[in-house]
Amino acid sequence: MNESPYLLELPAVVSFSGGRTSGFMLRHILDAHKGQPEDLKICFQNTGLEHAATYEFVRECGERWGVDITWLEYRVNDENEHDYAIVAYDTASREGEPFSALVEKRQHLATPVARICTVNLKMRTLDRYLKTLPGFADGYTNAVGLRYDEPRRAHRLKGDNPREDPICPMYHAKHTEEDVLEWWSQQEFDLNLPLRGNMAGNCVGCFLKSRGKVEILMEEMPEHFDWWMKAEESMEGVLDTPRFRLDRPSYADLMKQVREQGSLFGPDDEDTIPCMCTD
Repeated sequence: MNESPYLLELPAVVSFSGGRTSGFMLRHILDAHKGQPEDLKICFQNTGLEHAATYEFVRECGERWGVDITWLEYRVNDENEHDYAIVAYDTASREGEPFSALVEKRQHLATPVARICTVNLKMRTLDRYLKTLPGFADGYTNAVGLRYDEPRRAHRLKGDNPREDPICPMYHAKHTEEDVLEWWSQQEFDLNLPLRGNMAGNCVGCFLKSRGKVEILMEEMPEHFDWWMKAEESMEGVLDTPRFRLDRPSYADLMKQVREQGSLFGPDDEDTIPCMCTD
């Protein structure tokens, strides 16, 4: 009899994004292991730009399921080196502070081809924490929430360092988005993001979301775009083109358009979300 794909080789970490898919994966991993072994870590890397409902969901998963979820954030230390901090629901950043620190440190903005946010705020922040733990310094399994209906992303998944063995248990279990939504519909709690589906998930204003989704989000929750406009403004005079994306207007120009003309693009699904920023 084959073992469940959710029974991980330990030591292992569950990269919990704060979305329904990774929550589904987490619950199935806990069930396969009959709880949370000492060498199974669950980590949520906060950018400070997620919707409040995401933070509530992460907190509720930990409390309802009786598991220890480590909240991590990117930092720059006193020696001006990349670092991390352990925070909690009550102390986690809510104004994009980790991302601001990265932009200031790198003197650059993230782009679709240079995703310094995913690499530094998510992947390397996680690894910096894990390599301080007994048993993890020599290597670990990293469970990432990519589903069976995301084969392209699952096949492209690669580790960021030699110690990491990234796996997609949901892909191997052939669990799809339909399975995820059906399962959550039967639970006593859920992720309560506004608008359709996961539109407001991950960083609300993420530049990797389609223009149509960004415009709709700007209409519905413009306060979530203050940080993005200020970040681009902070790089004026530093970068030749201080924008997160060169193939569309700046966040300030998009906001001006939305306020004057409304959304011009429909809510298509042509996102380019990287592997660590899963649902």
